[in-house]
Amino acid sequence: MIDNADIQRAADWIRSADGIVIAAGAGMSVDSGLPDFRGTGGLWTALLPAGMTERDVGSLTQGDCFVEKPVDAWQFYGRALQVCRQCTPHAGYAMLKRWAERTRHGAFVFTSNVDGHFQVAGYDESRVLECHGTLNFMQCGEPCNDAIWASGGLMDDVDTLTVPALPRCLQCGQLARPNFLLFDDSHWVETRTSAQWERLRIWLRAVQRPVVIELGAGTAVPSVRMFAESVRGPLIRINLDESDVMGEGVGLRGSALDVLSLIDAALDRD
Repeated sequence: MIDNADIQRAADWIRSADGIVIAAGAGMSVDSGLPDFRGTGGLWTALLPAGMTERDVGSLTQGDCFVEKPVDAWQFYGRALQVCRQCTPHAGYAMLKRWAERTRHGAFVFTSNVDGHFQVAGYDESRVLECHGTLNFMQCGEPCNDAIWASGGLMDDVDTLTVPALPRCLQCGQLARPNFLLFDDSHWVETRTSAQWERLRIWLRAVQRPVVIELGAGTAVPSVRMFAESVRGPLIRINLDESDVMGEGVGLRGSALDVLSLIDAALDRD
């Protein structure tokens, strides 16, 4: 049960902020119909190529998977791209955007999600940092250079992929891959994400009274939680299971959409 006083405190911080930092993990996408990634029934397991089981997921999250098993890897991540594009961002994205538009400096998004849903929901591309990259751009698998390009409709027929039909680098003709970070990945082209980091640093220097709203960020890969805790200002942590907060902040246990709706109602009342 969420304490109404905690909801009110979160609303007060948002109202007095001159900029909102949105720190979003996989739990933010769940309310849009996108399954969480890990575990039986999770997105990773549901997307496995025919003949593979949950224990095979690990091999498809390693940096060399597009070299060692390119067809399986492209079927796996091609399906992920299809699922992400089929899901519509839930109403919580619009709530956050509306709150941010009331502040002097607006919002900046920091997310580990590779689905591109913030951009689909109308957030300015220059105000989004995708710390693990995105499914929506591709790069050379080698890589032969730092170029990236839009994924487009290349993944429309993933189930019939063969090696000759796999996406290729536009420069050298070698196999291409999505521009996101895998485990033990020495081939990821991080130029786009590095530029996003620089824009975030510049934005943060101008914000005097930030509030951080962290949504659905887990502890298995704690990139989002660590970033959220590093930003000065109060932290509103929204999580189904791990909502405890150290220092100035409030933990709100629940789904992203449910808790955002409660805060939105509190903001409308005042």
